[in-house]
Amino acid sequence: MLISQLQARDFRLFGNLLLDAHPRFNLITGDNGAGKTSLLEALHVLGRGNSWRVLPAQLARDGTQAWQVAGQIVDPSGAPPDLLKLTWRDREIAIEYGEGELALSELVRRLPLQILDPGMHRMLEEGPGIRRRFLDWGVFHVEHRFMPTWKRARRALRQRNAMLREGGTPAQLAPWNRELAESAEQLSAQRRAHALEVEARSQALLAELLPGERWQLRYSQGWDADRSYLEVLEASLERDRRHGLTMSGPQRAELGFYTAHLGMHPDGEGGAAKAVKGRISRGQQKLLVAAFVLAQCWIVAERGGRVPVLLLDDFTAELSSAFQTRLLQALLAYPGQKFVTALELPEAMKNTLDAHMFHVEHGMLRPGTNG
Repeated sequence: MLISQLQARDFRLFGNLLLDAHPRFNLITGDNGAGKTSLLEALHVLGRGNSWRVLPAQLARDGTQAWQVAGQIVDPSGAPPDLLKLTWRDREIAIEYGEGELALSELVRRLPLQILDPGMHRMLEEGPGIRRRFLDWGVFHVEHRFMPTWKRARRALRQRNAMLREGGTPAQLAPWNRELAESAEQLSAQRRAHALEVEARSQALLAELLPGERWQLRYSQGWDADRSYLEVLEASLERDRRHGLTMSGPQRAELGFYTAHLGMHPDGEGGAAKAVKGRISRGQQKLLVAAFVLAQCWIVAERGGRVPVLLLDDFTAELSSAFQTRLLQALLAYPGQKFVTALELPEAMKNTLDAHMFHVEHGMLRPGTNG
């Protein structure tokens, strides 16, 4: 999917914003605080229904109580473009597409969109929730059974937790144990398959971006891998009852990032693999996460039928000129539409891009130059 035009009203610094987008590459430059990231936030809202940084109420321009983001969405199949419009007022977001309304899940499905922002190191350094969300976004787009399975598991988990807090007996908990176990096993199988696919697809990208190391993804399902989840739930009943909470399960799933020197074996065959956290520089972290995100986007494009839009905020941050060149080549090879911000035109991009250039200053957008 392509965004041919972005419009925004009373959004962040922008009273009125109009951007005619290039189908492949769009570069937005400007000083700190000029509105570059706010522009990416408007695009993120268009594909996700929210900002990755703040709550919807905080997106309204100072002195206003509502905002609107709209975009002309083009299907490469040749269908006529449709207007996608999101309006926030009275603490609610209305999503309109063409002549009808969309649920949030359908918005995310129709316009797949991923972002690489300066906080991408959180993927490696923070708790497992951010990594589960990364994994689930990809599974959602390539596995049609994911959403009903995920909802089924979440409902069963809530019901079991409620019964635990109420002191439910083993007989009362048994139906929810079975429901949770069955849906969780299915969910875990979908997640594991996608994690393996992302790892396999990322290897060529990693060889270009971070040569000299072997990088791995490892999926952990959230319970003892040597036992069925039903066995785990039944065996942990007393512990869970004391906590009033199911202590193991898909809500504890984890995605680990590991490195091992080339020529050495991973853990289990010599013990060489080590967790990435705290072992590599911020620039390496940025390229590592970029490789896995790009690999996931390639998979979604090929299997999901829609090529994700990619947002990259602050392209040059933490990257040497050599790292910038490597990342740019990976971005140019990716077939999806890109929106990239930087303080100024990066050296790696000068005189090399077929792109639209924009410059933001005090919330005003104007054409930029490539030179």
